[in-house]
Amino acid sequence: MNQFRFDSHQSEPKFVLITTALVSGTVAAFLMLVAIKFTGLGKLLFNSTASSPQASLDYRINNTSIKDYEKTIINVYNQVKPSVVMITTDTLVEEFDFFSGPSFRKVQGLGSGVVFRKDGYILTNKHVINGVDGRKANQISVVLSNGKSYPAKIIGIDSQVDLAVLKINNENLTVPQWGDSEQVQVGQTAIAIGNPLVENLQNTVTVGVVSATGRVLNKEFELQMIQTDASINPGNSGGPLLDSSGHIIGINTAIAAESQGIGFSIPSNTVKSVANQLIQKGFVSRPGLGIFTIHFIPENVGYLEARLRRDLPVESGLFIAKVFEGTPAQKAGLIPGDIIYGVNGRRIKNDDLVREAVAKHPIGTRIKLDIYRGNRRLQISVKIGEMRKKEELK
Repeated sequence: MNQFRFDSHQSEPKFVLITTALVSGTVAAFLMLVAIKFTGLGKLLFNSTASSPQASLDYRINNTSIKDYEKTIINVYNQVKPSVVMITTDTLVEEFDFFSGPSFRKVQGLGSGVVFRKDGYILTNKHVINGVDGRKANQISVVLSNGKSYPAKIIGIDSQVDLAVLKINNENLTVPQWGDSEQVQVGQTAIAIGNPLVENLQNTVTVGVVSATGRVLNKEFELQMIQTDASINPGNSGGPLLDSSGHIIGINTAIAAESQGIGFSIPSNTVKSVANQLIQKGFVSRPGLGIFTIHFIPENVGYLEARLRRDLPVESGLFIAKVFEGTPAQKAGLIPGDIIYGVNGRRIKNDDLVREAVAKHPIGTRIKLDIYRGNRRLQISVKIGEMRKKEELK
């Protein structure tokens, strides 16, 4: 009898549990149907990769599908490829053997370039045509994308920007479009085309982003570079860096040693300015004062004082080591030993304000320099002059 009570006692909760489960399941199913209809979950479920083989190609990047992104790169490559050239140099290197005596060996260099003008003007890096180990190349050749090779003549070079203009005998070259490097933004697509390592890798394309702008690699020249993670390999030097519209935003020039994904390009606006001057005048004129200075800050002022064997009246500034003859600085009365501590009322601290002020003002503009001559304070007005230098390969 007790056993019956035990069984009879258990049957009531089983019935309650089953009823509760059925009700809960019905409510859950109803909520799921509502979610599918009104939240967009249905599209996600019924358009999955299992039901649509092409779904994996439909992910979006800023409303542009991967297919469209790939088409953009392909279009840029096809558009610019005819304008990208290969630069080869032949340099005779003298060798000496104890038994056979002196002999000569031809060493070939390789780089990239880009058409600048339809009538045969080619842009590349100065270091590309410099030959092997800094020696002057005996012969420079330009190989077009169609495989035709032409001997090249040097029109002009500029070491400060690392650019060179070459001329070949061809009047019908394909000219690319140039972009405005002032409009370049960090994160935008960067496409590099060039000839890395060896001749049979001609017109290699790599893709990345603009990693940074305004990078200064050489404080002496204050050249602001574009940094990119698009692969810039040896041989890519002189080739173009492009945006997603196929416009040139820079000329590739350097890679960071012992690193990956750090390359640098000369901004397109600088390139165009320098190239036009080299073609028209054979040299590049820049604003300048005609002084050689040593920039000192609190961290190194003690070292400079020890070298000069004198105390300096300020902890940061520019020590004038040399004033070149016939320059605006000499005409204004500046002399070696003067210390510039201010420019147009701004104190020189960590940045070289003189070079910045000169670079940002046109030739003929006057700037005011606050200087110490010994322990005396003076203010000297200096007219910015034109610094010109015609360079040749040595």
